Amino acid sequence: MPDKDVAFIPGNGYIKRSESKLFVNVGTDDAPEWELQGDRNEELSHELNPNVESGEDVTGATYADLDKYEEETDVETYRARRESKWAAILYNIIKYRKTLTDVVHQFLIVNTFAGADGAYDAWVQKAVVAVQSHAGDTKGMNMPYNIHWTGERIHGTFNLETLTFTPNDAAVAPEAQTLRATAGTTTKASDKA
Repeated sequence: MPDKDVAFIPGNGYIKRSESKLFVNVGTDDAPEWELQGDRNEELSHELNPNVESGEDVTGATYADLDKYEEETDVETYRARRESKWAAILYNIIKYRKTLTDVVHQFLIVNTFAGADGAYDAWVQKAVVAVQSHAGDTKGMNMPYNIHWTGERIHGTFNLETLTFTPNDAAVAPEAQTLRATAGTTTKASDKA
């Protein structure tokens, strides 16, 4: 459950898609380095895939129950860049046909439309990474992958300048303590905004 609901989103007008950012941890849990995803993607949706059961009870009333989400994000285009640590991780998943815990990675969603400079609304969550294919056409090495979200979210804020995630309440999740470390500068989010 979230620590608190966002009471408002400042400003007027439509929220730009570029104001919701997806990062992957290319470092370690103890020393995270956040690399921005979405290069060459015109669409990058976080599918909630809600499980809804509906029916009609004996009184004739219809009902619907939502009991869980099976969240997934499809990164249909991932053009591998030589300087990307994430490209090397994906390459090794392909090369060694990694499975199980070897394909679990940490992701971060940052919503710059909620919050203020240095404290944007964000959450960290683990996910299974399933690489779908590699190679592709003449435009470059493509390694499309799916993110199958697992576990609980750790809610907090993210600073785009320092690439640092700060949990709302570190006591909620012990592993959140490690996320206070300043992340590397693999890809500066402000350069991609």
